[in-house]
Amino acid sequence: MNQLPTRTRVHPAAGQPLRVVTRPEPTARRPRMMRMPADWWDSPTAVGCPLSRGPQSGRTARRLTRSTLRDWGLAFLSEDAETIVGEFVANAVTHAAATVGTAVPTQRRQAADGLGLRLLRRNGEVICAVLDPSDKAPVLKAPASGEEAGRGLQMVDALSDVWGWSPVAGRGKAVWAVLFCA
Repeated sequence: MNQLPTRTRVHPAAGQPLRVVTRPEPTARRPRMMRMPADWWDSPTAVGCPLSRGPQSGRTARRLTRSTLRDWGLAFLSEDAETIVGEFVANAVTHAAATVGTAVPTQRRQAADGLGLRLLRRNGEVICAVLDPSDKAPVLKAPASGEEAGRGLQMVDALSDVWGWSPVAGRGKAVWAVLFCA
């Protein structure tokens, strides 16, 4: 299989590359489905917030991501993490949240959307995850050059070290990406 090098992140304080990884060509990759511990989504060490189906949810998620990574001393990851989170939220709002009924009043509907963001820092990595009520797996597409949509997960694939999805009992699924930080 032909291998493509990824970009190299440089830690600002050390001035050294963090990690160089080779990856299969994008058309050969598929998101990984991994079973995560049952309580990972509700971990007390996770930073997160509920999201609505409105256009402001992407902005809210990106801002929380940037400020959290800055607080964790990982500002050098914030641009990639913001892009990843923005794509996950856009997909959740566009595709998965469409399954939620629209006849419910706005205040109750936002609470019932089942959308949320979680950021979890573990040894040497940050996990960015977006929960949505759908149990349908995300699909990495190779859109034709003239298509205007369908490249979001390709960007996630290029920016993350690992990404995939996990079922979250009784709540749908979490689509997640891991960024190595050590």
